Amino acid sequence: MSSRTQAAGISLQTMQSRQYCGFTLLPRELIFKVFEALDSGSVLACTPLSSYFNSVGVDVILRRNDVLDAGAYCRVSALVNTTSATPPPDALAALLATTAPPERVRHLHCTFQLSEDAEHFDEKALEDPDIPPASRLEITGLFALQRIGALLSKVDTLDRVTLDLSGLKYGFLSGNACPLLGDLIHTIIRKGCRTLEVKCKQNPFGNDDPWVFPIREDTSRSPPDRTCGSSSNMLSGLFSICSLFLTGREEVPNGHRRLRSNSSSTSQQPKPLPQPEIHPHITKLDIDGSFFHPTGRPWMSDFLAYSPITDFTISLTSKSASSNFIDYGFKTLLQTVPHLQSLTLLNVDGQTIHQIIPRLRPFTALKFLTMTLNSHLSSHPIVVQDAATPFTPGNVERLSISPGLIDYMILGTVTALKMTEFEIIYGRHAWHSLSSLCVHVKTVRDFYAKISVPMCISLTLSCMEDSWYANHGGNDQREEENTAKQEPESSPPRFITALESQDGADLVAVDSLRLELLPAGLKRGRLQQKTPCVDNICKLLSFFPGVKQINLCGPTSFRDDAAGALVVPKDVRQAVVQPVYEACSSLATLRIGEEVYPRPLVAL
Repeated sequence: MSSRTQAAGISLQTMQSRQYCGFTLLPRELIFKVFEALDSGSVLACTPLSSYFNSVGVDVILRRNDVLDAGAYCRVSALVNTTSATPPPDALAALLATTAPPERVRHLHCTFQLSEDAEHFDEKALEDPDIPPASRLEITGLFALQRIGALLSKVDTLDRVTLDLSGLKYGFLSGNACPLLGDLIHTIIRKGCRTLEVKCKQNPFGNDDPWVFPIREDTSRSPPDRTCGSSSNMLSGLFSICSLFLTGREEVPNGHRRLRSNSSSTSQQPKPLPQPEIHPHITKLDIDGSFFHPTGRPWMSDFLAYSPITDFTISLTSKSASSNFIDYGFKTLLQTVPHLQSLTLLNVDGQTIHQIIPRLRPFTALKFLTMTLNSHLSSHPIVVQDAATPFTPGNVERLSISPGLIDYMILGTVTALKMTEFEIIYGRHAWHSLSSLCVHVKTVRDFYAKISVPMCISLTLSCMEDSWYANHGGNDQREEENTAKQEPESSPPRFITALESQDGADLVAVDSLRLELLPAGLKRGRLQQKTPCVDNICKLLSFFPGVKQINLCGPTSFRDDAAGALVVPKDVRQAVVQPVYEACSSLATLRIGEEVYPRPLVAL
């Protein structure tokens, strides 16, 4: 230290602190602008330099990946490839580099995405004896799972988790990857997750080392105290036997009651239910039929028994998944989750309809029942030969089905004394059913009018085709190119075209409409004075003069490629609310996303 510095009384530590403060004294907006001029790799390289650079750099990368608030909605991708394990500087890399991660994430959406070289990978190459067992496929698949596991270790609480495991196919989900995926699920459960959605069409459990639900080693109850009197032991045993005969079931901590037969021997005390190391809080579960694979049945049975699940959704995307659910999955549900309140069966086939629908009545607490057909059966009504009427559980309040199931199931709804809403779902693959939309509504209306039961008729329409969004097709990137050149207008949506060719007199009976739009469907481009999607919605409403409620939302299923929350524009009241209310005089409620908008008192 120089004599001049000593004379000034400034220490070296003070000089270093002032030099560091030079960056911190700069406005955050200025550092943000500097980082925005750099590529994401350079920004990520600057994050370890200081906590200040870390905060700004992570924020820049997250915004580039459309993660505005990681604590509210965080969507990350883990790249799975066949050549290297070098991760890209994306949102996941930024969250792993941050020194201030969010303590609580309300919705975490993780996608395992295949790279370009993995998309064209030949699965038969794994059978080549020249490829070593520890192939690069398993290494990169494990690396992607480890990165997601590292992200979960930084978070204390998770409310909702969505896992899209579509990228873990071919050889990426093999070897040690399956147990690691099981540990990932257990970590999510430990974080207090209440809604779990997993998309995995292949067997996630593996064959060599299947999953095991964590159970405490000291599962047996402690033996009675030998020092106590014999009278107290006899009294305790008598009370235990009496409670067993009175209830006929035993409590599962933090979960459902597991039913047990009353025919057990009275001479032996029943074995207590093992206590788990983790207590699931999951109330809503959405999985594929692959989770009922034979190798994972013990784990699945324990998981369902210990979880307080009230809302269950399963997608049966293959014949093997349907067979496993029919043979084992449905019986497991009935035994472990008897108090289910909402059940959704997606992509069901004829075998599932014949074997499952007539067996739904034991779900006495069921309030909401949803069933959709697969793409092969959605174009014509279902006919089940020599089958009894599938009676609906008595407490069902809303029945939501594909149009092909109306003739098969409508008679059985007479046992649902609390039913108030009949919903017809027209998904992406229901285009062939549009020509009979008026016939479907008339069938439902006439049936309940004949038995003198008031019923709310609802329609769900999937508005995903580009014609709903005219020039931009829900994507604003086209507007920036050739701004002076206008693209030709597209043809009207098929819904509107189909309704124009039908007699719409019966559509007066429709009380509610739910339109599933692309997440950016309501956004208006810079060169557009009106929102094309809103114009098409107003044209559609002209066919439903009696509708009282409209719900505009994004794709409800996370399995959809365009899944995401509906983006509500800033001028929503002027651009959406007022035109929709003007187009329908009978409309009483308009819901856009999660918010309800009343009718404007004056023109905006």
